[in-house]
Amino acid sequence: LAEHGGYEVKTIGDAFMVAFEKSLQAVQFGLAVQEQLVYAPWPAGLLKLEPCKRMADGPWCGLRVRVGVHCGEVEVQLNTLTGRYDYFGNTVNKAARMEGACVGGAVAV
Repeated sequence: LAEHGGYEVKTIGDAFMVAFEKSLQAVQFGLAVQEQLVYAPWPAGLLKLEPCKRMADGPWCGLRVRVGVHCGEVEVQLNTLTGRYDYFGNTVNKAARMEGACVGGAVAV
């Protein structure tokens, strides 16, 4: 995340919200995550599970994540409890919808 200039905003359930200064950084991060997951040394037992098996039509194997990217203006607020910044607004909502609309192993822009 840091290599791409990203900032972890928060976790939401099993998801992470991250922010970048430039949209290209976000896309490069999403692609790097997907590539690293493809080549990760997954345990053999995990790869026997149907959702984690190598796909016949591509390189994907192991755990798959969805990445949604959207760019635009956001409302920034300091969370006084954590001391970290949080982001709100239509841009954040659209990024969440992008993530929800794609399949594991994809980066939706």
